[in-house]
Amino acid sequence: MEYNFTNGEESSDMCTVKGENTKREKWGRKLDYRLTILGYLVGFGNIWRFPYICMKNGGGAFLIPYVLTLFLMVIPVYFLEVSLGQFSGKSFKDVWSYCPLVKGMGVGLQVMLVPCLCYYIMLMTWVMNYMYHTFYNPLTWSTCGNEWNTPYCFSFTGNTGQQLMANTSTLYSLNKTGHDLYNFASNQEGNTSDRNLVHDQFMSRINSSLTNVTLRATKGHSAEEEFWQYKVLDISSGLDVIGSLNGHLVLCLVLAWIVVYVCVIKGIKSTGKVVYVTATLPYLLLTILLVHNLTLPGSLDGIVFFIKPDFRSLMNIQVWLEAAIQVFYSVSIGWGLHITLASYSKFDNNCLRDTFIMTLAGEGTSVFGGFVIFSALGFMAHEANVPLTEVVKSGPGLGFVAYPMALAQMPLPNLWAALFFIAMITLGLDSQFTITEITYVYFEDCFPFMKKKQMISRACLSMIGIVLSLPFCTQAGVYLFQLFDWYLAAFSPLFFTLIECTSVAWLFGAERFSRDVEIMIGRRVPGYFKFCWSFLSPLILFVLMVTSLVSYDLPTYGDYVYPSWAADAGLVLSVVPIVPCLVIAFWVVYYSPGRTFYQKLRDSVRPTEDWQPADDDVEYLALSWENTGTCTQRILVNLGLMKQPDVL
Repeated sequence: MEYNFTNGEESSDMCTVKGENTKREKWGRKLDYRLTILGYLVGFGNIWRFPYICMKNGGGAFLIPYVLTLFLMVIPVYFLEVSLGQFSGKSFKDVWSYCPLVKGMGVGLQVMLVPCLCYYIMLMTWVMNYMYHTFYNPLTWSTCGNEWNTPYCFSFTGNTGQQLMANTSTLYSLNKTGHDLYNFASNQEGNTSDRNLVHDQFMSRINSSLTNVTLRATKGHSAEEEFWQYKVLDISSGLDVIGSLNGHLVLCLVLAWIVVYVCVIKGIKSTGKVVYVTATLPYLLLTILLVHNLTLPGSLDGIVFFIKPDFRSLMNIQVWLEAAIQVFYSVSIGWGLHITLASYSKFDNNCLRDTFIMTLAGEGTSVFGGFVIFSALGFMAHEANVPLTEVVKSGPGLGFVAYPMALAQMPLPNLWAALFFIAMITLGLDSQFTITEITYVYFEDCFPFMKKKQMISRACLSMIGIVLSLPFCTQAGVYLFQLFDWYLAAFSPLFFTLIECTSVAWLFGAERFSRDVEIMIGRRVPGYFKFCWSFLSPLILFVLMVTSLVSYDLPTYGDYVYPSWAADAGLVLSVVPIVPCLVIAFWVVYYSPGRTFYQKLRDSVRPTEDWQPADDDVEYLALSWENTGTCTQRILVNLGLMKQPDVL
């Protein structure tokens, strides 16, 4: 790397840097990048979680805090992440050269991604299992009388009259047997008290049987719920009862990993082509499902129920917190993924325009998915003649119980079930292979020899991934899945995003970074973006972190109560990704030049020579880093109300 220091009074604090960046492959077309981002942003949460959260928190009124949070926190931070990656051309492993103190975030993000990679693929595994059963007629999950069903199973698609007749026949048989035996006992020799004792005993048995028959009618489980619990999961009694591996899940898991491996086998060259199918097909299939659902009775009632605004809910602070948390996790900031994906973009790509296109398209899909889901649930509620609130579920309960139940009651149920689960497979596949690609890139950046033998190294990593995912295929796998899902992303992404905003806005300098962005796209960062990075976004993130810590509940799965040791393990899981950040920060400060702690700390936040444009043809004026001026002056500079003298 060559440094040419310029002379002159005006530019005495600058030096021209002509970098020799390691050549990094680029997206073949801009559409490759956009579809990859869109496919990643639109996942299971948009279809399974957002509609339920929106309905529960005021319907259409929920969109007000949701959109406000989107524009005041998420979009500015999203732009910050993609700008870091595109300007430097580096993944989240090495992008922190603008502030060495926070470079431990690269390790922390990878520590968070690896377990996420192994448990998230279970959603695809379960969906593939359901996809297999769509070829059975009638749909396997819609009937009782299978080997996994309990005596309390009931089915909306079955003949309810026959079930009631069976119960009545059972009760009649029990009564007849009781009276016959009583008459037999009465004809035998013996005193009256013995005969009365026999009568009381048999009547007690009959009453007990009557209670059991009543429980079947009033306390039963739907066929869809029993299929999910006892067939797909083969669920155990709790987390401490691991049980055996479920062979059908292991087979689907291996198949899912093979599909993911094929998608990432050649890095972005393969993923950039796969997304033309996986990112667009869900929209086509969901549109077909929505058009069909709207022809069914009760579907419009479901949509009205979904979007009907309850403006009184806006007075509840919990609704605003739910909106902020949902949109934060929906756009997936704080995971480092957008940094790495943007590092493959051309240096002059208009990432500001892409920011608005991608985030609005991704969150718009959440609302669209809500129409698809609630139109079907409205039909199901109409058919069952029950309030819609009784059939609405969130998460896997919606995708694997409530919606399959609605599909089973539609005309041509196999067709619509197949279309739905194909859409779900493509939704999950986009997110899964994007996480996989980013995780593999980190290892390849650490060990360059893996890049030279990419197909082999990625095959080995995928096989390790299969092994690490096997615990989720056991009978206690769903309890383990819920534990990881509950704790892994509870705290760390918020912490990482807060550090990103603070380090760029206050340690590197929001105005200085705005100058770097101008080199890329020909314009500086909008003023309100800098205001959000410096003040509003950190404030919202801090509130969310505190709220998460104070009001965080223990994980739940149905009526199962997790043991205390599981909660302790979950807390450890949630803070483990943060540990490398703190350890490496201490290491950086300790080995920084300087005689006093302040001198060491000051040097540890100074940008290194590696912070430079990804384009070698761009002449970069590397500004000397000095935190001069009062606190008030620095605030005014970050607000754009005062010009920073050393920025051109």
